[in-house]
Amino acid sequence: MNFIKGNAIRNDLQLKRSFFNLADETFSLKFEQWDELGYWNDTYCPYAFEVDGEIASNVSTSTGLMVLDGKQYKAVQIGTVMTNPKFQGKGLSRRLMEKVMEDQANANILYLFANKSVLGFYPKFGFEMRTQSTFTLDKKDLVSNEKEINKINMDNNIERRLFYDTTMSRVPISQKMSMVQNESIVMFHALTQYRDCIYYVPKFQVYVILKESAQHVEVIDVISKEPFDLLEVLESLPIKTSKVKLCFTPDNLKIPVVQEMFKDEGAMFVKNQIDIDYPNNLLYPYSGLA
Repeated sequence: MNFIKGNAIRNDLQLKRSFFNLADETFSLKFEQWDELGYWNDTYCPYAFEVDGEIASNVSTSTGLMVLDGKQYKAVQIGTVMTNPKFQGKGLSRRLMEKVMEDQANANILYLFANKSVLGFYPKFGFEMRTQSTFTLDKKDLVSNEKEINKINMDNNIERRLFYDTTMSRVPISQKMSMVQNESIVMFHALTQYRDCIYYVPKFQVYVILKESAQHVEVIDVISKEPFDLLEVLESLPIKTSKVKLCFTPDNLKIPVVQEMFKDEGAMFVKNQIDIDYPNNLLYPYSGLA
């Protein structure tokens, strides 16, 4: 059994396919198109044990800048923690976590999102649970001022490249809590669960990731190279439902925002390391989840 990481997996076709297969079988994550289009960069690093060209166990890191109260911190998200059933019970995830912690000792913060089956695993490495909040608006508090809005085709090379270019140079959606320089992960989600939910608003030169259900509209993200007025953007959207759910922590919007406890079977865990104390009752942006 050999320890490998990063480019040793990305540049080896057999190992990469094994990694993709394990991620699909474990989490139904499909990495192939994201990789083929060149969005897997050095900010996403898998740590793995391999046996005869097969990934036995993996823990990945995704690096970006976290904005908290207007300050930026080097942040490392841990994800894709998975072990092939043939190799479970050997402590492989623990050993990989130890290697990650050693490599990322200089990061300001490490964090991850765990399901209910492993809530007792991460405190062993110094991680602490944090509560999150939801943020909801009533449509009646928005002054409707609909603008032209164009749906983006993520299979169109030009449209996709323009979206990626904006994501690379984006301004924070919030000074309270947001992520920048994590475009690799944003592109993964843009090519998978959000591929049919991305729109461009020419008036404000912003991209909006928007999902609508019978109960509410979810505003997943607003992406722009220049500062923008979030309330103006929200009022420009063709919202049909009575509730608007913000999938990030907003700054003050000058209209009522209902903040409630985020209810989930899992939890967010953080390990504060250098010059940071991640608080409770924020909402990590959906578009940045690794």
